[in-house]
Amino acid sequence: MSFYKFDKKSSLLNYLNALPEYSLFIYDGKKYLNNFDSVSGAYSDTITGTPSGFVNLYELNINRPASNGVAGTGSNVVYPFMRQSEKDYLTLSSLTSGSQKNTTPGTDITGSYPLSSSVINYYFAAGDPLTSSPKNKLSALKNTINYYSFDSNHFQFSSSVHARSLSSSNLSLITIPSIITGGGLKRGSVSLKYYVSGALQAELTDSSRRGELVQVSGTIAANDGRVAGIVLYNEGAIILTGAWDLNASHQEGYIDVAPDNPKWIYFGSSTADNLSSISTPSSSYELTFKAKEEIPNLTLHAIAPRGELNYSNNPTFLSASSLNAITGSRGYFEDAGRTIKNIVSSSFTQTTGSFEKITYITKIGIYDEYKNLIAVANLANPVRKREKDSFTFKLKMDL
Repeated sequence: MSFYKFDKKSSLLNYLNALPEYSLFIYDGKKYLNNFDSVSGAYSDTITGTPSGFVNLYELNINRPASNGVAGTGSNVVYPFMRQSEKDYLTLSSLTSGSQKNTTPGTDITGSYPLSSSVINYYFAAGDPLTSSPKNKLSALKNTINYYSFDSNHFQFSSSVHARSLSSSNLSLITIPSIITGGGLKRGSVSLKYYVSGALQAELTDSSRRGELVQVSGTIAANDGRVAGIVLYNEGAIILTGAWDLNASHQEGYIDVAPDNPKWIYFGSSTADNLSSISTPSSSYELTFKAKEEIPNLTLHAIAPRGELNYSNNPTFLSASSLNAITGSRGYFEDAGRTIKNIVSSSFTQTTGSFEKITYITKIGIYDEYKNLIAVANLANPVRKREKDSFTFKLKMDL
C-alpha cells in the first residue's frame, strides 16, 4: 500500500457560513424547539435521552439500551474516552483523588453521552443579591453589557439616562447555549412574542440591529416603540426589562401564586430555571432567531501519479496458474516466478493485447500523521489505472 502526503497545494480549507433558524415555543412549563416534541423511547423517557426542547449534540445512542451503565465493558452505548499515555500523568483537579485524578499510565478516562443543552431563562427580583446564585450570571455579564454601550445607551448596567440599574431591577435573563448559536446570533433576527389565550399581545424586534428589543404590535398601542430589553448577539444572551402591562384585563401567577398582569419580564416564567411550580395555562411564549454557524470544509486533491499505483495485493492480480504454493511443517513457500495476469483487451478472440500492468482504483483512504485511517472515499465506479495514466481525485469532507 502506497502513502502520499497532502501538501499545501493539494489541500484547501474553507468555511461555509450558515444561518440556521430556530424557534422555541414555551407553554405551561414545557419547551418545544423547532416545533418538535419528544418521542418516547423503549429504554428511556425519550429516544434521544434528553427532555423536550433540548439539543442532543452528535445525536448518539438514539433509543439504545445500556446493559451495565453508560461506559464500561459490555455497554451497548457509545461513550467518549481518552487513554492516558505511558509517559505523562493526567491531572484533573475537578475530580476526586479516588476517581480519575492522577491516573496511572494506560488508564482510560471515560465520559458519557448525550451532551445536551437548551435555552435557559431566569427571573430575578429587584431585591435578589447580585452575588447570589443564579443572579451571579447577570453579574458576570456586567463588563460585556457596558462594552456594547457604544451601540446604544441601553447597554449600561447602571444607567442614569434611563434611571435604572440591572442589579436592582425586576428582569428576565435568557441564555442560548453555544451548541445552538455556534458563532453567535445574527443581528436583527431575534423576535419574542407574548400570547394570552392564543392571541398575540405584543412582539419585540430589533429592526435597528443595535441590540435594542423594541415593542411592536402591542394590544396597548401606547407602549409600542418602547425598549423592553437588549440582546448580546455574540454571547447569546437576552435581558428583558420591560415591566409595563401587555394586557390590562388578564392576570396569572407568573412568578408566584399572586396574580399579575402579563409583562415582558415574565416571559417564559413557567420554565424559569430558578422558579418552581409555576403554571400559566393561558400564556405562551415564542422566541425565534437565526444563529451564525461556520462549517469547515476540507478539499483534498489525491493524485495517482503516472507510472505508480500499478500493483495490487489482491490475489486476482496474479494469474491463476501461478498461485501454486507449498505448505508444510517448515513453512509456506510461493513460486518466485508468479506472473501478473494480463487483462489488456484485444481485437482478436481468444487472445490478449500487449502486456500492461493495470489496476482499478475503487477506494481512497485518508490517514492521520500516525497512519490511522480516519476517512474513506468510495468511487461510484472503479477507475482503470494504466502505467501511462495520471489521475487527480477531488475529495471534500465537512469537519
